Formats: sequence, structure tokens, C-alpha cells
Amino acid sequence: ISNLLIRENINFVCLAGYMKILGPSFLKKWNKKINLTAFTYDFDIVKHHFLDSLAITKFIEQKKILDVGSGAGFPGIILALCDATRQITLVDKVGKKAAFMRQVCLELNLKNVSVIHSRVEEISTQKYDAIVARAFGDISLLMNLTQNLINDKGVWYGMKSKKLMDEDIIKNINIYKIFDIKVPFLDAERYLIKVSNT
Repeated sequence: ISNLLIRENINFVCLAGYMKILGPSFLKKWNKKINLTAFTYDFDIVKHHFLDSLAITKFIEQKKILDVGSGAGFPGIILALCDATRQITLVDKVGKKAAFMRQVCLELNLKNVSVIHSRVEEISTQKYDAIVARAFGDISLLMNLTQNLINDKGVWYGMKSKKLMDEDIIKNINIYKIFDIKVPFLDAERYLIKVSNT
């Protein structure tokens, strides 16, 4: 897989530690006990999780980031690996998924990631510059549930498929931007929606 990425000129330096130390096999091992992914083949896991997360990193400038409904740690752990100056908080309501993410951080010696086992609406400890979600549903719901967690000039990011165009927020063109995301080897429409806290 690594050689294939190199041949395609994909910069995966930030993934090197994860791939070398753990790789898809680590996720697959835990997946037997926890529902972390529907994919069973290594390259499918790389495409749909690792590369999908990697594709958004260049669009996210903020440093203090909350990843909501992190599941297996995507995209939050990838964001942390790509920039050690980022402070990433991962939150998931499922205890076993939180335990998996803590183990990944331990194995990778990630010092810039913290994991919270909780529903996001029950968190009220601090505020973030950016809130990101990959598989959370409607972006409007994410915004409503995390309004108390975002800074005055903060930004919400939602990783979306073509179903984004069906969401209500699309009707208000003044408050968002949409980036067309190109995920290597993945033949699917992927978007990143950015909504500013105004």
C-alpha cells in the first residue's frame, strides 16, 4: 500500500507512523469486538478512512479542534498526526470506541490528542476554534448541539457525500463554503462544508 501511494505522489508522511506501527490490521483486530468499520480489506480501509481524512487536512487552519463522533479516530487522529501543533479532542458516546482511540494514541505516543467518552451535548468544559464531524448527519444538528463549545469566530466542518445538497443549510448560501474533496483511489463525491460562527 505504501509503495502504491508513493507511485501516485501522495504525501503520506503524517500517516507513516500509523501505518508502520499499527496499520489497517490494528483496526481490523479491534473491529472483531467493536463496530469500527464496515470494510474488511486493507486497501478499502486505507481509502475510506485514512485517505479520506488526509484529504481535508489542508483546508483546516485552526489549532484547537473538537472531533465529534470520532468512532475509530477519523479524522481527528489524522489531523493530529499531520500537525503536532494542533490540539485535538476526540469525543464519542460509545465507551469501547473511546477505549480504542485511547489505545491508538498510546501506541503512537500522540501527546496532542485527548479522548472523551461522552455525548457531545453533555460536554461544557472548554471552547474550540473548530469543530469537525465525519459521520454525524445533518450539519445543522451538529451546530445546534455544539453551539456552546465553539469560539465566537470558530468554524464547523462537516465531511459529506453528495447527500449534502439535500440538507437545509444549503438554502442559506451566505454562511457556508463547500470544498470539493479529491480522495485518491476513491470514486465517490466527497465534500467538506465549512460554516462560520457568526
